[in-house]
Order: sequence, then C-alpha cells, then structure tokens
Amino acid sequence: MIKEFEGKVAVITGGASGIGRGLAHTFAKRGMKIVLADIDKDALDIVSQEIKDIGVEVMSVITDVSDREQVAHLADVSYERFGQVNILCNNAGVGRGGFISLLTLENWDWVLGVNLFGVIYGIQFFLNRMLKCKEPCHIVNTSSVAGIMPGDAGPYSASKYAVVSISEILDRECFRTNVGISVVCPGYVNTNILKNSEILSLTQPGLFQPTPEMIKFSGPALENYETVLKLGMEPEVMAEQVIKAIENDIFYVVTHPEFIPLVKARFERIYNDTINLHGEIEEKKEIKTKVFTNESPAFSLTYPENFIALKPNPITKQVFIATILGCSLTITIKKISPKRRLEEAVNKIVLILKRTVNEIRIISNKPTTLRDGTPAYESIIEFKSAGNYKLKSIHISVFKDEKWIRVSLSAIASYYNDNFKKIVSNLEFNH
Repeated sequence: MIKEFEGKVAVITGGASGIGRGLAHTFAKRGMKIVLADIDKDALDIVSQEIKDIGVEVMSVITDVSDREQVAHLADVSYERFGQVNILCNNAGVGRGGFISLLTLENWDWVLGVNLFGVIYGIQFFLNRMLKCKEPCHIVNTSSVAGIMPGDAGPYSASKYAVVSISEILDRECFRTNVGISVVCPGYVNTNILKNSEILSLTQPGLFQPTPEMIKFSGPALENYETVLKLGMEPEVMAEQVIKAIENDIFYVVTHPEFIPLVKARFERIYNDTINLHGEIEEKKEIKTKVFTNESPAFSLTYPENFIALKPNPITKQVFIATILGCSLTITIKKISPKRRLEEAVNKIVLILKRTVNEIRIISNKPTTLRDGTPAYESIIEFKSAGNYKLKSIHISVFKDEKWIRVSLSAIASYYNDNFKKIVSNLEFNH
C-alpha cells in the first residue's frame, strides 16, 4: 500500500473533468506527478494548467480509452516521461440511458467501449509494468453504485457491474504483490457527466435518437437528475476517500453509504427468489459418511460423503483433500523434530498460512483427546484469503512416530459451525 505520495506518478483517464479532475487536483496537492488523459483537448489544456499552477509536473495526453492503441500509447509515453507509474486511475466514463428495447448496437458499443474496455485496456498496458517494479503501486477502477445495485440504464449498468467483477478478480490475482486494487462505486457526485456524454454522443453514428415526444416526456426527469448531481458530493471530497482507500488497502470504495440498503435489497431478492424456486432447504437428519485410510502411519478419517475427494498435492505433503462448496478438508503428514512440542504446532500452521493469506488471528489453541485416546491439539484460526473473504479453519494436530499428522477443515467464516469439530475429530489411529 502507498503511504507517501510525494514524487509518485499518477495516470488518470477522464482527467479533464468531474471525478478525474478531482483526483488530479487531490493527488497534485500531495506532490504527485500527474499524467492527464482525456478525449477533450480544450478541457485537458485547462486542467493541465491548473495542475501546473499547483506546482507539480504534469503531462497531458489526448486519449480515447475505447481505442486500445491509444491506451497503449498512453502507457508508453507515461513510462518514457517518468520512468514509473505508481497509481493508475481507470476513470474515463460516459453515461447514456434509454430503454433496452429502443437502443441500437452502437449504443452498446460506445458505452461498453469507454466504460468497460477502457478499464480493460488500462489494466492490459499498465499492470505488468507495475508488477515488475519494486515500489508499491495501486490501480483504481471507477465503477458506480449502479455496479452493485439495480440500475436503470442498460449499457451503463452492465459496464459498471463488469468493472466491479474484473476488479474483484484482479484483487485476488494481485494479492500479496506490490499492486493494490480499489474499485470506486460513487453515488451522486457533482460532475457534468450527463452534459459531456450528450456532447460526445453527437460524434457517435448510429445511436438511438429519442423523438421530440420522448424528449418532452423525459425532460423533467433529466432536469431533476442534473439537480441531484449538482447537489452531490464534490469530486475533491470523493478523491480524498480514494486516497484513504489507497493508504489503507481498501478495495470497495462506496462513497455514499446511504445506498447500502439498496445493495442489500438486491441480495435479498436473490435469496428470496432462490427460496421461491427451490423451497426451504431442509437439514438432513442423517448424513452418510465415507472413510479415508492411511497405511503409514496407520489411521483413518470418517467424513461426510457429500465431500468430493480430489487428488492431493504432494508438494504440500497432502495425503488427502476433499471439498464441498465453500469448504475444504485436508490431511497433511510431515516429518518433525523430536524436540518440537505439540502445543507449538499452531505457530507452524500460522507460518504456512502467511505465505498466502493475511489478517491471521488465532482464536483458540488447546489440548484435546481423540475418541481412541490419542492426545492432540485443537487450533481454530481466522484469516483473510486472497484479499476477498474472511475464512475460519479448525486443525487437529497429532505427533506420532516423529511425524506431524494434521487434519484441517477451512471454510468461509459464515459457513463455519460446530459440525466442523466433529469431522476433524473423527481422526482415529490403529493402535
């Protein structure tokens, strides 16, 4: 994560107005060098001069982000000029509404080209360069609250949902690298996106053109929306939230928490529709089981048959792995020093977890006894995996014949329940 911004380099698409301009001013005031990219040359020149007046170095590049070659050029000249890019803001966007039944394919091409492929091209031409450098970097993708809750503009909402999804995947892939990821989901922000989009739409052939009657009917609604936008959050205020997200490695940047009830309503509908389709899921009174047996050392583990056994990875010393949705059951066997104490096994588990997870917290670590009388240690650990989900795991450790036998069951934290302890405690040795 980036804590010091002085002297760092930020590339901002859509930097000549609205949110992009706010980001440029906010970064510049922290001493960053700025690369402004926008399709509007006149506006680009104005904002470029504003940034110069702050007293930092700035370069402006006329860029249509829907054109992959122009975004590739943006990346090339940015690195040629400054030698590095620490923050990339894939921010350029257009907004255009209309009933899906009335829109043309050109409407989809234009909005997705800017809002979605502009982000894709930015990632394509900057990400690997960022990963190769040794300094902390951050990619900020601008989506919208329309990307996490039901919207009313087909191409726009589709593009913003996609930006959220791509960002989530990128966050996992960049986990524990020098590149952090944030996706910004703004609510009402005081920008000219409607006016700018209307002007730009005049250069796009084939777009749906509303009839005079439609304009007359929708006129008040558009005016009302513009009024709401003008009363919205100032771009510089939103930019400060982005700064905080970068400093603290925050992924979802929801600028207006008052929209969260609408986000919850969407997921409630998903849940309710699933129940209406399938009915309430009844808990099975009797769960059939399978048995895994190991020859040396000789032991067995009885586990639910709905777990699907997979091929273990010998590199990690796994002898058994099985999974169901959201849960993973593993058995590992490793040689240990005769000096190692059983109660210290949890520390080794934590060291292993640190290679791939963070925010590790040991909830409990206590002695226990298996049903066959074998002494063991039960460890419960909570952690965050791949930057996305909080997981909880339970481990039963046994030291036998200078070997460490560990049964582990991990799951998304909300899935965790008392049955997990029953499963891992089914470990039984042949004495």
